[in-house]
Amino acid sequence: MSKSPSLRRIQADIRELAFDPSDRYHAAPMENDMFEWHFTIRGADGTDFEGGMYHGRILLPPEYPMRPPNIIFLTPSGRFETNTKICLSFSAFHPELWQPAWGIRLILEALISFLPTPADGAIGALDWSSAERKKLAAQSVHHECPICGKIAKLLPEVKKTTDEGSSQKPSRFQKEIEELQKAQQMQHALSVEGGETKLDVCQEIIHEEAVSEEQQPESFNSVDTNFGKDDGILKGKIEKECNDDMKEEEEGDVEIICSQHSSAGENETQKQTTEANSISTKIDDEPATEQYETDVSAVDPPIIVPDQQQQQSWQSDISSSWFLSDPVLNAIILVLSMTCYLLLKKIDAVMEEIYALESE
Repeated sequence: MSKSPSLRRIQADIRELAFDPSDRYHAAPMENDMFEWHFTIRGADGTDFEGGMYHGRILLPPEYPMRPPNIIFLTPSGRFETNTKICLSFSAFHPELWQPAWGIRLILEALISFLPTPADGAIGALDWSSAERKKLAAQSVHHECPICGKIAKLLPEVKKTTDEGSSQKPSRFQKEIEELQKAQQMQHALSVEGGETKLDVCQEIIHEEAVSEEQQPESFNSVDTNFGKDDGILKGKIEKECNDDMKEEEEGDVEIICSQHSSAGENETQKQTTEANSISTKIDDEPATEQYETDVSAVDPPIIVPDQQQQQSWQSDISSSWFLSDPVLNAIILVLSMTCYLLLKKIDAVMEEIYALESE
């Protein structure tokens, strides 16, 4: 039985990662769902995320690799929200930028390179201070996934050299990652030029309140596994308030429109009342009954009984159908005439044969 193209591609990604592993990232699909992967990446050297280990999920669509995945971080980093689908140029938020040739390895290397980039107000992005990110990086090594276990055991030790420090190989996707970062900046520039929408304002409020709550010293004493849940609850409350405000505005617009319609109806009623009063005054002033009847007939059109309306519509339908069916009737008459003519000719031929037989 042949497998689907998506499953064949996923198995190719698994073999490719197993054949050429890295000490900077690790990823593997779930045992019961090949379309859900758990990944662990190491923060880049020389950044606020150096020494940190960040765990998350990659949700592949059924159309993979024709469509991009959703990416969710499970470890707090100060750059991305937890338990939230983040907006990146290689995620499901931008399918127009995705290329089917890309795979899991490019996603992991791109995530490492996107950690130090500006948040730019994207969905699921955070812009915390350098000190906060370094504290979270130190705490991240203690994160433990309920499915994968302790993430520090998933990545091997980083190989060091005496002169150059890390022996990390240059990424073969460096060009693609640079283009993705440019595309991300371009998307942000377009959104800024287009102006802030109400959703943008709600997102800014979510980020500001999340940062203000997590800036307290108590939040850095231990790794908080409910970090992302609090952000989700806060985000839901604020989005609900914004939706209520929008609903109130729409209801206000509807009330204004209804009031306009009601005022227009009142004006029309007043106009009709004025016309009726003028007609009654004119009738009272006219002594003759014939003139009264003439005025009334001039104002009010003749009333047509429903039966009369149906009869008129029926007659109009008959007349229209007559003109439409006239060519058909002509054709039928012509066919009948030709048939009668042929029958008469046949009868004449038969009679002549009979006369010939009798004469013999």
